[in-house]
Amino acid sequence: MNIYLCPSPELYPLYHRAESIVIIVDIFRASTTMVAAFAHGAKGIKAVATTEEAELEGKRIGALIAAERNIVRCPFAQLGNDPTEYTTELVSGREIVFTTTNGTRALTIAQEQGAKEILVGALTNLQATIDYCRQAGRDVVILAAGWKGQVSMEDFLYAGAFALQSGGEASDDCARMALDLWKEHARTFEGRLSYIRTSEHFSRLLSAGYEDAVPYCMSLDLFDIVLRLEEGWLRPHFLRAE
Repeated sequence: MNIYLCPSPELYPLYHRAESIVIIVDIFRASTTMVAAFAHGAKGIKAVATTEEAELEGKRIGALIAAERNIVRCPFAQLGNDPTEYTTELVSGREIVFTTTNGTRALTIAQEQGAKEILVGALTNLQATIDYCRQAGRDVVILAAGWKGQVSMEDFLYAGAFALQSGGEASDDCARMALDLWKEHARTFEGRLSYIRTSEHFSRLLSAGYEDAVPYCMSLDLFDIVLRLEEGWLRPHFLRAE
């Protein structure tokens, strides 16, 4: 399994490989939040690009609306982009229309470019996603959501963890750098927390009062859930239970 890392959604057209599995990664926080939603019983997530779409579509189909811009929940939404919000009481059995500053944009770009198969990955469902990709037997492109077109350290850490834990081949310079970063700084939970505190996005979360989400987002393998895009909706697959 070859592993490629696209460091920003803007660059995805250069990384697109028609037969590869694309894993959308936004560790702070969209992909981690989506995993949390399914872990607490959500039925499906429809990712949309704009806040206007989220509000209109959510109302049209009677879904929960999750919307965030610049870290903060939008006023019209029932949910924001923090994984701790997604309790069983709120989301179990519900469909969610979801838009965020970076993560849903990355997913939309992959769809527009014709990605054949799209997953959403987080550290919290790392091993389940690796197992799925191994079974599929295809190459992987990790699409890092970043922050408004810029590289984000936490997404690189995911790519490094995926490369190491999967035993796959880090097949471009970005993937190799991510692998080195993970080995050097992030193999332990304490190491990850210490290192990520030097990142730009940690500073943004701290300023907005969301730093409590960081330990959760840096936790490995909390859930055996694979998130797969099917006919415009993300659906959960409980790989080890099948």
